Formats: sequence, structure tokens, C-alpha cells
Amino acid sequence: MVGLPLDFNDFEHLQSVIRKVHNKEVREAFSDLGGDEWLPNINTPRASLRQACTIYDSDSALIMLLKQNLYFLTLRKAQDYQAPIVGMPKGSLDPIRKYKPQIYLYFKEDADDVDPDFSPVDGRISFRLMNEDSESITKTKLTTLANKIKTEFGVSNGYTWKKGKEYYSYTDKEKGYQLKILAFSESEARQLITKILSIQNDTFQAKKFNKSSNDDPTAAYPTLPSTQNILGDVTREPRRRPVATVRFQHATANVWGKPDLIPLYDRTFRYLNALVNEF
Repeated sequence: MVGLPLDFNDFEHLQSVIRKVHNKEVREAFSDLGGDEWLPNINTPRASLRQACTIYDSDSALIMLLKQNLYFLTLRKAQDYQAPIVGMPKGSLDPIRKYKPQIYLYFKEDADDVDPDFSPVDGRISFRLMNEDSESITKTKLTTLANKIKTEFGVSNGYTWKKGKEYYSYTDKEKGYQLKILAFSESEARQLITKILSIQNDTFQAKKFNKSSNDDPTAAYPTLPSTQNILGDVTREPRRRPVATVRFQHATANVWGKPDLIPLYDRTFRYLNALVNEF
């Protein structure tokens, strides 16, 4: 039996293995820039990210950890190892029911605006592609949608939607819309819905737009909720319908039979493999 080489070095061996495995993932994530022939540079934002994530033989253990932290945590690639949730884990949903492709738009409150006593306010809106199914939809069609989403929601550092206590809905089931919007005002809701419809070149129809409001929204949805004693701690109850401005983050597609959500457009670098990127 052959043992370890006489000049074996644990760190050098570990570094070599990490480099091969890690750099392979980085290379695949940034394949739009080139493969093994890619020449390191920082001429574009994505090139700068690839260079910052790539591990080299001269890197110290600390630098390797920082690069892995950037790639897996800051750029959130670690989420690739978790099943996406769409009401239930996607892998559990697909065998139960076949469905039309669904588009998700995600919004989140800016970090500087978050109340330190609460979590960031977020928002998610979805609609279905009623003229498509899992076999007719193509990457080209999804890319066209992604570019339209970028045009409607990606400009000016991301479209903002002011959420509020008023509840609005827009229903057109034949076209895949069952939109439910919490907004600060009717004009805010109409503007947001109009932009969503524009993604598929549809127009707003007032007869499909409805408003539902509480007679005393301040009491029903207080800005500062009451407290309860939970497990010996005074705990603030979760907020209901908080007023906050949320900014567009990214869009994904849920296609029946595909194990993961398909990133369409992302302005946050959460998805390095989005069909359309920020630049």
C-alpha cells in the first residue's frame, strides 16, 4: 500500500482541492465571460466579481475564506443547495399538479430604511403565462419576458412600490392575472398593476380592478403593534400591512417539471445565472 508522499503538505493539498472544486463553480457561474481561456480582468462588474471569487495558489487561508464567503454568502450561491419553496417545496408540488408557467416579481425594503425593531418589508407578485405550458415555453420566450421586466422594473435603480394598508385586486383569469396588492394609495396600485400588465403588452381595464378597505385601518393595522409576554420575554406582535417603500429586486419563472426556479432578471447579484443581468 502506497502512503502519502514524503513531502506531503496538508495545507497545500487542501488548498489544491478547494481551488479545483471552488473555481469550477465560479467558472460555470460566470461562463458568459468565457471558460478556462478567460483572462483575469476587472473591466466590467461581472469580470470584477469573477476575479474576486477566483482562488489562486498564492492565496492565504484567510483570503480563500473571504473569497468563498463572497461567492456563497454575499452573492448567495449557497441557496442553490436549498429547494425553492412555492407554497410547498417545488419538488413536492410538481408531481401533484401540472400548472401554467408562473412569473414572480420580488421587492424588498432598502436596508437604510428598515426600522431596527422590525424585519425588512418585502413583497411578491405573480402571474401566469396562460398561452404557454411546460413544453411550449422556451428560453428565448423567457429571455424576451426578462428584458421586458428589466425595462419596466429595472430602471432608475429599481422600481419602487409604496406598500400600505389599502387592499387592491386585479382579476383577469383568462390572461393569468389574480393580482393582490397592498398599496398606500389607489394611484400607487394602479401604476404598479399597469406596469405588470405591460410585461405581456396587456392594458389596464378598470372593470377588473377592485378596492377593499377597512373602516378603521389605523386600529386594524397599527403602525406599532401591541406587545405580548412570550416565554418570559416582552415581544412585539408582528406588523400587519406596514407602510413602507419596497424596491424591485429580481424576477424568476416557475416552470412545471424543472427542479428549480429559473432566474429571469436580477439587479442584486443574487442569481449569477439570470437570463438577463443588470449590465
